Amino acid sequence: MRFIILAVVGLIMGGATVITGGGAGAIYVSVLTIFFNISPAVATATSLATMFPTAAVSAYLHARSSNVNFKIGWTMLGWGTIGALVGSYFSNDIPDNDYNTLIGVVIIALTVLMIIKKRKPTDIKSEEHENKNKKFLQASFFGIVSGLLSGLVGTSGTTAIIAGLTLLGCTTMQTVGTSVFVLAGISLVGFLMRVGVGIVDWPLAAALAGSAIVGAILGTFLLKKSVTKKSSSQNNSLIDALIIIGNLAMGIALLFK
Repeated sequence: MRFIILAVVGLIMGGATVITGGGAGAIYVSVLTIFFNISPAVATATSLATMFPTAAVSAYLHARSSNVNFKIGWTMLGWGTIGALVGSYFSNDIPDNDYNTLIGVVIIALTVLMIIKKRKPTDIKSEEHENKNKKFLQASFFGIVSGLLSGLVGTSGTTAIIAGLTLLGCTTMQTVGTSVFVLAGISLVGFLMRVGVGIVDWPLAAALAGSAIVGAILGTFLLKKSVTKKSSSQNNSLIDALIIIGNLAMGIALLFK
């Protein structure tokens, strides 16, 4: 029964990753610690081992649909890698209660910024003449924040990625596609940093990753059915709402955890 629950969670969250661009690290860790009674360190390393292949497959599927902004993505990934290394180094120095409060506040604040930006959406193509240095600094900042959050506990990094992409003027589909591209790289770095700290439960990781990849493939078909050619180059209000509601729910849950 526990493995059935694991497979269902992986299937659902794999689909959610490719549709919303967000990772499922917090959910993976919770399921692994509650239902399989493994330590947080092992659960975190196993979660990261699951997120990398899921995000990589999702990024590939989005790249085929031209939803990945590689210029911004590589900038965020580069600085996100540095942030993940720093976050992993200090991950054992922050008490769990302080971490939950800090991350909850950060997630809610970033989500509020997303809501404000979405009220006045701007296609990134219309901002081509904006100061390139400003864009680079913004992408770098959110990349570092994402990496720090991912490195600290292996979860929640995608909120900063999505918020940064939104504030940079990316459309919904650009945001989703570029987010999973950055997530793939950052989760790989976080995994390599943590594999020596917490032992990965490979059977659980394989079961979770396998079902999540299937979910990502199914999620791609759902996207193709629900997103028209015209709307793929614009903002999608349904996906925006799912991202915002999901982030707010995660932030509030961490505050009261």
